[in-house]
Amino acid sequence: MRDVDYFVSDVHLSAERPKVTDRFLRFLERVREDGRRLFLLGDIFDLWVGPRQKRLPYVRPILEGLRAVTHDGIAVTYVAGNRDFNFDARVNGGPPPRRLPEMLSIESAGRRLYLTHGDLLCTGDRAYKRARWVGRSIPVRFLCANLPLSVSTFLSSGYRRFSQRAVAKKSRWEKAVDFSRVRRLLTDGHDTVICGHVHRAARYRVDLPDNQSGEFITLGDWSPDGVYLESRDGALLLRRFR
Repeated sequence: MRDVDYFVSDVHLSAERPKVTDRFLRFLERVREDGRRLFLLGDIFDLWVGPRQKRLPYVRPILEGLRAVTHDGIAVTYVAGNRDFNFDARVNGGPPPRRLPEMLSIESAGRRLYLTHGDLLCTGDRAYKRARWVGRSIPVRFLCANLPLSVSTFLSSGYRRFSQRAVAKKSRWEKAVDFSRVRRLLTDGHDTVICGHVHRAARYRVDLPDNQSGEFITLGDWSPDGVYLESRDGALLLRRFR
């Protein structure tokens, strides 16, 4: 019986991390056993510049694995990350829209869940906000969609090195989640907010007015283990996949 919802983010698939790719492919086989829905909450790829990346050797088995999941009747939903927001689900035989959603509101485990990658919850990083606006502009998106594969690969390698240096220089405050924004989402009628981005698996009880409370769950990244969330039998469970 297919009655389990799976949630995963920050796998950061790349040619330089073949063990992570192998683990993710095995995870997709697990999803095919009892999955009803699979939610990919951003940064599944370490960087996705444009559609020509689908021809890269390390990408092909990933897309094939995702196609196998959808072929089994499991709904796969993509949410934009800060590194793979240019991913077009149609390169995987998926449906429109071309642009990935930034957030979703769904029902699962008897709760109303708010799903997002998590970068929009880190409101203190002004430099990232500016870069985010430029990267998602129409001219930049058009350029990325039409770059030759060799240029896309070169830019991916360069951006990865730049990003690692930039993140290392950021203060803890710049990288922290703004809990006031999480609290607003919970008071707006959601029972649980789920995101990735911070690369740390954790659960938080969030106090709300009138002696109410909600839950905030952050998914970890996939190094060294694969962290995911499953909605099973009315419960939300953080799991590790080795």
